[in-house]
Amino acid sequence: MHVAFRSTVMGCLCVASAFSSENGHAGDFQKVENTIVDARALTFAEGPAARFGGTVNGRSHQQSPIVSYRGYQYVGYVDSRRRVCLARRELPASDWSVIRFEDHHFGSNDSHNTIVIGICKKDGTIHLAFDHHASPLHYRVSKRNVANRGESFDWEPSLFGPIQSALGPIETAERVTYPRFFSSPDGDLMLYYRAMTSGNGDGMIERYDGDAHDWVPGMGKFIARDIGVYEHNGRTSLYRCPYMNSLSFSNQRLHATWVWRDRFEKTNPRNQHDLCYAYSDDMGNTWHDSNGKIIGETGTNPIHLDTPGLVVLPIAPENHVANQNTHYAFDDGSIHVIARQRQAGRSEHRYHHYWRGGNRKWNLEVLPFSGQRPKLVGNKDGVLFLAYTDEVNDEYQLFIARGIPNASRSLWQWERLPTPEQPTFGEPLVDVTRWEEEQVLSVYVQSPPKRIIRTDKRDPIDGVPSPLHVIDFHLKPIVHAPKMESSL
Repeated sequence: MHVAFRSTVMGCLCVASAFSSENGHAGDFQKVENTIVDARALTFAEGPAARFGGTVNGRSHQQSPIVSYRGYQYVGYVDSRRRVCLARRELPASDWSVIRFEDHHFGSNDSHNTIVIGICKKDGTIHLAFDHHASPLHYRVSKRNVANRGESFDWEPSLFGPIQSALGPIETAERVTYPRFFSSPDGDLMLYYRAMTSGNGDGMIERYDGDAHDWVPGMGKFIARDIGVYEHNGRTSLYRCPYMNSLSFSNQRLHATWVWRDRFEKTNPRNQHDLCYAYSDDMGNTWHDSNGKIIGETGTNPIHLDTPGLVVLPIAPENHVANQNTHYAFDDGSIHVIARQRQAGRSEHRYHHYWRGGNRKWNLEVLPFSGQRPKLVGNKDGVLFLAYTDEVNDEYQLFIARGIPNASRSLWQWERLPTPEQPTFGEPLVDVTRWEEEQVLSVYVQSPPKRIIRTDKRDPIDGVPSPLHVIDFHLKPIVHAPKMESSL
């Protein structure tokens, strides 16, 4: 059934009149539009049944629950009746139409079990993966051309096929976690997921061929869990898993960054270590280290713990680096990572900015602020924008920070921009596709529930539903930013 939802809070705010310039410039935003996708998105009651967070709508490992393509924006989420939902609006309008699938209901209160969206540009299919934490695949795909000719289709469940547990002819692992779709420059679609489980999992990549209209065999494992031995403080680990910051194409190059989580007695975030980087210039088949040396081939010779040149900057487990951080890659081959971790010799966490510059050398600067796990984008002038949440007066708020590079790209001047007050629940996510096309920063974020429900029961219990927002920040360009130098 086609359901339309009209935002009640859409507005155009003149930021120059609404904010002082104490922590930034009043004219940084031309306008801000805040739309409600659904006023009653799912939350979990606080208690033993709620695992790893209070919502499945807005988690850092959701690489793509919000995507724009050919004049439409798409948002995936779970509503208060635990249904998989896919919302659509025609840009820049503020009316959301929502498909609510009735054939699958979320059964757990596990914040891993999110929804992600992929669009194949060649055949216009929309792909959904949802409800995973070391569980069988849940996947469905639309009819052809639904995304290429959005105006020709009524927005209703019949556009999509049934739930599948395989990718066409490809049988995925029995335990799937963290699926991520990303479009390739040739118009095909790719999917990453972790096979097995935490601290003991492989990194897998598969490809959907838009000409063949199906997933094609021949890829598979590109990061191995069981090659190499990691020793630290007298403990030995034989298994590990990659925790991805992101996988993203820029120009024709696919960039992957991650940290390892090793398994000692058991899996634990405190076992995470080392910033790893690899890139591929042939659609994820062959992998190179930062200096260009071939270090692996998907499906036949996977990357592993002992792969030479893989670790670009060491991070000790004592630094408590978070998993599922963020990266952004430019067309010149440079790449930037923002990771939340402890600063050396200190107990508090700070954002650490790692980047690979024009000379292929990796660099580090510690930012003067921090928050929860962020999302990062950049513009053609090398200016970086960071969306994140931080706690203010016992409540998490949405913030946007900006980093402006100096002439030599050896340092970024960071400042937190003034933004409308927006309490948050979970972590903000960014529509990278819309940013690339329009330089509009669309941020996906859920409001906290008005009332917290607490329970001692171990059975899943829902919290009070709360609104799911998409907030559009129209940013003014920075003048006189230095030009980028190629590192390809």
